[in-house]
Amino acid sequence: MIRIASGKPGQSLIRDGCRSLPRDACGPICPPGVIIAGAIIRVPEDKIIVKMPGCKGEAKRNMKKNDEVSAVLYDISRLLELEGEEAYRIRAYRKASQSVSSLEGDIEEYYKEGRLRDIPGVGPSIGSVIEELLRTGRSGLLETLKKETPLELYEVIEVPGIGRKTALKVHRALGVATIEEFRDAARSHRIRRIKGLGDKVEKKILDALDRHNKALSETRIPVFRASAIAAEIMGYFKDCEGLAQADVAGSLRRRAPMIGDIDIVAAAHDPAEVIDCFCNMPITRIVKDRGEHHAEITTRYRVDAKLKIVSRDNYGLRLALNTGSKAHLRELEKRAMARGDRLSKEGFYKGGEEKVKFPREEGLYRALGLEYIPPELREGRGEVDAAAKGTLPDLITVEDIRGDLHVHTEWSDGSSSIQDMAMAARAKGYEYVAICDHSKSLHIANGLSIERLRDQMAEIDRLNDTLENFTILKGSEVDIMPDGSLDLPDDVLEDLDIVVGSVHTQLRQDADVVTRRVINALENEHLTILAHPTSRILGRREPTAIDIDRVIEAAKENNKVLEVNAYPDRLDLSDEHVKKAMDAGVMVSIDTDSHGIAELDYMEFGVNNARRGWATKARVLNTLSTGALLEYIERY
Repeated sequence: MIRIASGKPGQSLIRDGCRSLPRDACGPICPPGVIIAGAIIRVPEDKIIVKMPGCKGEAKRNMKKNDEVSAVLYDISRLLELEGEEAYRIRAYRKASQSVSSLEGDIEEYYKEGRLRDIPGVGPSIGSVIEELLRTGRSGLLETLKKETPLELYEVIEVPGIGRKTALKVHRALGVATIEEFRDAARSHRIRRIKGLGDKVEKKILDALDRHNKALSETRIPVFRASAIAAEIMGYFKDCEGLAQADVAGSLRRRAPMIGDIDIVAAAHDPAEVIDCFCNMPITRIVKDRGEHHAEITTRYRVDAKLKIVSRDNYGLRLALNTGSKAHLRELEKRAMARGDRLSKEGFYKGGEEKVKFPREEGLYRALGLEYIPPELREGRGEVDAAAKGTLPDLITVEDIRGDLHVHTEWSDGSSSIQDMAMAARAKGYEYVAICDHSKSLHIANGLSIERLRDQMAEIDRLNDTLENFTILKGSEVDIMPDGSLDLPDDVLEDLDIVVGSVHTQLRQDADVVTRRVINALENEHLTILAHPTSRILGRREPTAIDIDRVIEAAKENNKVLEVNAYPDRLDLSDEHVKKAMDAGVMVSIDTDSHGIAELDYMEFGVNNARRGWATKARVLNTLSTGALLEYIERY
């Protein structure tokens, strides 16, 4: 099995974002060969160190049998989805798969002791599947489903732009099942001859497959994956005795949403020893280059890492030069030239002649007559001029956040109860959390009917009666329908504390259509926040054709809030769009879109993304206290 594990041993696991899994399926496991935005993440399957939030120690356990059972349950869920089974049944197998994978004990012991139904999500039906598998080593249900529909077809329907019905129709007509077979069928014009499809559908399939192939060949990975790999490297690297100091540099230090490789700058008492440590870390798979003061490796995650050893007395300059961006450094070079100085990769020369060294970055910026510029702003977007004028923004920080206004629970497609999500949010120091489970039309995510939503609201009221100094807000992530109306009637919306609207369907509408759709929603008096406004998924799905400038203008006119979705493979609004919102005076909200307790930690990725967009505390809704927040929502 491939396990998604971020950070170094002993850290909490980041357990989501699996590239080929539907959103509600993502969890601690991925099937063999899953590609995560171009990088295959592998962890030894026999012994995995796991530390969950709240655990005091580390536990090693043999995961093999648990993972085998989990994989079978997950494969069954995929085949059921292909067959068009009811969403609740698909979710049941996925939830059981996740539960088995994260089980602390050996599932065979549960079976021997007759305790399989103690596992969350395992009832009589799924329990019998597990019993058969443990007893015989096979699953009759899985084998039957495989005979009807090949599992390989699931990879085809996961390609954005194709879809289940089209994939099944092509498969049944031509017998093709894999991505390559679909591509060959499209190139040989066999798909257009299938009744009801034609040349336009064939071209759409071929274009989708080409985009998919390009995405897989992309060497960049999302920032949260790169952060996890960098943390593991630094965890090994910090114990090297010859090391004086080290920092992550490059685009990862700037918190760019997609990262090509990991750059590390270091100062050393013994450069040879540090190079040797770097090249012989457990994470190192291939040493691509090695010199006296530099090295480059390919990690076991197929992501390259580069090390540069620099002098301690000029560490600040070298860290700045290796952090970039190129556009930012060009602006610094121009600034130096205008002042009669010279800045280049060779160093900084006062008056063009006298070489000056900077042990800290702040010294370089002072020498250029600038305020210190935080790494997230170093993109050549006017930050140097702002630093010269003393008008850099006072950027938002994680410590400024008072609550999370978009989280999900087990009532829809989340994995935790309302109470557990609330307690976890309070443990982070928050004052409030908004429960925003999906609305009724999103069946695949177990969207709440009006009756169930009313029941949930009553449950939240009951829980709030037991809480002190913390508030659970009654909310809903309401689907924005194709015509821009909201998925719930006004008499329900007006009873909610917060209404988060989002587009989940018909994502390929024309620019004018999808933009008008979203603007219609922004004009609804009950809408509070527009969630993940462009619907992008990094490395997997392009943004909709939405005109973001018109959307920002409509948000301002209607006093609506735009979300900076912190979910690591979304980061939507993008940093560029956050900057536009800040320039327009529009309020944003940084929310995790969490589907489980551990995902509340994603807030830092949203904050970093907002910082890249020059966001300030004053323009972020969820920096308000509970009282001020409710007053703001009531006013607008």
